[in-house]
Amino acid sequence: MTPVPTSERPWWRRLWQQLVPPTPDFHALLEAQADNLRATVAALADYMQSGEPAMAEPVQRLVEQGHRLRDRNLDQLYRSFVTPIDREDIYTLAMSIDHILDYLKNTVREVEVLQITPDDWMCRMTAELGEGVASLALGLARFRPGASGGVARSVQTRSAERQVEDLYRDALEEMFSGEEYRQLTRDGEPSVSACLDFVVSRIKRREVYRHLSNAADRLARAGEALRDISIKYEGD
Repeated sequence: MTPVPTSERPWWRRLWQQLVPPTPDFHALLEAQADNLRATVAALADYMQSGEPAMAEPVQRLVEQGHRLRDRNLDQLYRSFVTPIDREDIYTLAMSIDHILDYLKNTVREVEVLQITPDDWMCRMTAELGEGVASLALGLARFRPGASGGVARSVQTRSAERQVEDLYRDALEEMFSGEEYRQLTRDGEPSVSACLDFVVSRIKRREVYRHLSNAADRLARAGEALRDISIKYEGD
């Protein structure tokens, strides 16, 4: 069927379309943000596994793409007269996803600036973040009229957040348990310089762990927003 040219449409329809533009597909817009986040976490995992400085560039590039998606989604939200779900829920999800990106970017930045070699704890925390982000993305993909599964995915997202927090605490326990220091003193009394390097290296690593832990906190917030939306609208 050939579409009617805009100039041939009734004046009242043209006026209505100007006053009330078509509603954007916010499901697809949020899915795009979540897909970008999933790709960013995957790139961060590659960076952590390799430890190669060049592998930081894909993470940074994907973060910038994610920020542009956030700006687009918020602009569409601002311009929309009506939305398929609560405006506040859309805003919360969009910003929670974006905040996760900020912490991923800060993680890479701290590794570079502090000249840290990614360790096993960082790799494991990033892997758990990837599991949670995948659940969030799948939950958003299922969130269509009449679809279901959002609540279950939000629970999985929350579970991933708890796993990251457990790893964070385990990493701190290992760092400050004294075992690593005993290894340092195994061959005799270490120098003041060696002790200072030992302490500083732990402080540096804790900064990176903290960024990953904060990313998990934001992931939990995004999962809560997904749960709230799912409870309100699943099955409609």
